[in-house]
Amino acid sequence: MELTIDRSSCVPIYRQISREIEKKIRSEELTAGFKLPAERRLAEELSVHRNTVIKAYNALIASELVVVSRAKPKGYFVKEIHCAKEFDQRFFPLEKAFRYEFRHAEKKFNNIYYQSEAADCIAFDTLIMDRRLDPVMGMAHVAEKIFNDNSNNYFKSFDQETEHLKENICSLLSKQNIHVSSKNIQLLSESNQIISYLIFLYLREGDCIAAEGPMVPDNYNIFYNRGIRVITVPMEEDGMRMDVLEEVLREKKPKFIYTLPNYHNPTGITMSLKKRETLLRLATAYNIPIIEEDYQMDFTYDGPRLPSLYTLDTNRQVIYLYSFTLIFPYMIKIGYAVGPPDLIEMLGYAVSIDETTIGGIGQYFLNEYIDSGQYEAHVRLIQKEYRRRRNAMCEELDKIADKGISYLKPGGGLLLWCTLTDDINERRLYSAARKRGVLLMPGWMFYEESHKRKGHIRLSFSNVTETQIRKGIRLLGEALDECRNQKQEKEKERETEKGR
Repeated sequence: MELTIDRSSCVPIYRQISREIEKKIRSEELTAGFKLPAERRLAEELSVHRNTVIKAYNALIASELVVVSRAKPKGYFVKEIHCAKEFDQRFFPLEKAFRYEFRHAEKKFNNIYYQSEAADCIAFDTLIMDRRLDPVMGMAHVAEKIFNDNSNNYFKSFDQETEHLKENICSLLSKQNIHVSSKNIQLLSESNQIISYLIFLYLREGDCIAAEGPMVPDNYNIFYNRGIRVITVPMEEDGMRMDVLEEVLREKKPKFIYTLPNYHNPTGITMSLKKRETLLRLATAYNIPIIEEDYQMDFTYDGPRLPSLYTLDTNRQVIYLYSFTLIFPYMIKIGYAVGPPDLIEMLGYAVSIDETTIGGIGQYFLNEYIDSGQYEAHVRLIQKEYRRRRNAMCEELDKIADKGISYLKPGGGLLLWCTLTDDINERRLYSAARKRGVLLMPGWMFYEESHKRKGHIRLSFSNVTETQIRKGIRLLGEALDECRNQKQEKEKERETEKGR
């Protein structure tokens, strides 16, 4: 909020502030319900004392232009001039209404995620591409083509570039035995955006979906914030429990089944071929489409890659989602959906209404990378690197297995889901590890009823070096010891109290 103050004027500064705000209110630049800046914040912006701002706000309250709320949402708000009595009943700022819906789990998840930007920590918490493996660093010649070639011989029109990228995606998919044409593909910036459009097109508030549990908080909130109920199905070592899923399909009648069959996040579990076939059979029997998200499919380290649900599907009931964000730089966000032409046409129509597009330069970079053969070479390179990191993490975890931590070695992916013994409190473990400069994701955040869940942590090796992995797991071992010692000390204190 821009305010002009004349420090040489004889008019008191608080009066200048109140008059400036009053002008903005009466001109409707600030409308009813607008939250004014906090006292301290505005004082800092104007380089005045906080009491000056309080005095200005009180003058506006006295003029019945502003109201103050001491209950949530707290603060100073522009008042409805003509309908003052109705104001308090109907008012709830849009900003607050949106954030209010976010669960504590997602807030904590995001807070930990953003802490990983600190250079002094070992970040086992984030599932993001390692910038040290950034493929575009070796693609300066592409930028030169775009920006230095005046003849535009290298830069196709946006529509041509989009069609060319769809053709390239078809070529990549054919190597997974997914044989489609460009009419089966819709481009968007990432898979979460595609899910949002599917919700917009096919779900209404009060509907439900079935999904594997545990579930990543931001994925959960895509549905939650749109009034969609998520019914989670527990996991076994080879995928979700099909008996529970069938019960959910029969009794709850969800509108979609949402699944990550390859290296599920956060558990790292890969759905077996038998369960993939069972899932498709159940989806057919209950006439429920499947959303298959597969953003870790390139990170297969052991054995052959299992066929996708889309490949196995003979009834056009699977929507396949992929994002390049773990292969290509995150700033060039490109993902896609694969599905029946009528669905893709509907998606495309919704996208065109919103005027949502993928940046042409990002498409151009990706097309050049695929056309030159560098893309597949890069995938092989990072597969080798991440296999080495996974093995290093498993080796180091084996060394501290007696400290109360275990895991199932995944055949691929970028994370490990670790189980803690009953004497380890995962919240205390997070704090003890953070104190040592190690960030991890506590398992409770991945459950809907997070207060009832305990006993897991998620460790990602996507954005750490092998050296950091070995050091970080050693420090994690120290944190585990600290947590166990705290537990033992508390038990001794309780026994002493009983003895008294």
